[in-house]
Amino acid sequence: MRLLTRDFTTVEKLILLVLVLFLMGLGYYYFIDQPIRRGIEEAHAERDALQLKLNDINIRISDYQNMAEELRQARELRQAMPSYNQSETELHILNDILTVSDKYALAFDKITLERNQIRRGFQFSFTAPDFETAKGIFTRLSASRVRCLIGDVECSGVDKESGRIVSFKANGTFYETKVDAVLDAVLAELIQQQEQQAAAAAKTANR
Repeated sequence: MRLLTRDFTTVEKLILLVLVLFLMGLGYYYFIDQPIRRGIEEAHAERDALQLKLNDINIRISDYQNMAEELRQARELRQAMPSYNQSETELHILNDILTVSDKYALAFDKITLERNQIRRGFQFSFTAPDFETAKGIFTRLSASRVRCLIGDVECSGVDKESGRIVSFKANGTFYETKVDAVLDAVLAELIQQQEQQAAAAAKTANR
């Protein structure tokens, strides 16, 4: 058997060098580069999955906070505006407060509904012995246990310490809510009208 004893030529050395470099590059690609790339891709995928979970958690937290705020507002709404129908309570409040006047008159409007809010308007007039008594009437009405707003106040009279006869006319509104309300014919009709108006508005908007 003859052994190869001659030296490699320059071309052969170059070919061997290129082959070694190619094999080294191939080994680097398969055993170093690709595992690193797969590790990076897996890390990115894990990061994206964690981000999705974090987004879901943030959405749940936001939903919980919104729900808590809605519940808080609903509690405040019920405290300030009791559920429909409070007509007897409101009439009792008016009669109780206005009894300090010399004489008074009351008239109620039809109730109105806007979203969940029910408004019961009324007009009243009274004659008081002096301005302090009249002021006390308006103050007590504004601070009554059912939310009440007073407006369009007109005054005519004397007083002038105290020639008496101080007459007032004003409009007022009691506020209730349909939340937890017991449905009756009046409220049912208002809700039906509200739904019809909403349907008509939606139909107009879609044209």
